[in-house]
Amino acid sequence: MKQVGRRLALRCVIGLAILGVGQLTVESQAKDKARSTRLARLYFLREKGALGGLQPAPEVKVDGQTVGKIDNGAFIVLDRPPGLHLLAVGNAFAMNFETEIQLEAGQSYYFNIAPQASGVPLQDLAVFALIGGKGQAMQPKSSLRGALAGIILYRLEPAAGAAEIERLKTP
Repeated sequence: MKQVGRRLALRCVIGLAILGVGQLTVESQAKDKARSTRLARLYFLREKGALGGLQPAPEVKVDGQTVGKIDNGAFIVLDRPPGLHLLAVGNAFAMNFETEIQLEAGQSYYFNIAPQASGVPLQDLAVFALIGGKGQAMQPKSSLRGALAGIILYRLEPAAGAAEIERLKTP
């Protein structure tokens, strides 16, 4: 019986040590996210629209690599080297929207993911009020793919983007 108790205690200690190492890994990754002036920082966000959660989480790609899916009211942050980069966003219901952007070292870039404007003012106003859609629509790399994309990227000015990120951080 003592041996079983010792084994259980040893397993608990090992488990706590693994959890502690995992916590250190997360903390060190957070420290690694400290701002580097040699890289550009990209924020991809999805506003807290009343109906935004009805749409599936869009998948975001940078240079052909998936960097994550963004739920309603969430955002992701990543750093990339300066230069020309291909950004893409999409879901299972429509073609991916693709655009290119020239990134500069030390700069922050904010991208809002929202439905494409239809061109009908009152309809767009209602949709954006319920789902979200701030910023300047980015130009698609291909007109055909852009026309068939259900969601697109909107570029936010740095001050507006930073304010939107802070708003998303609050419950």
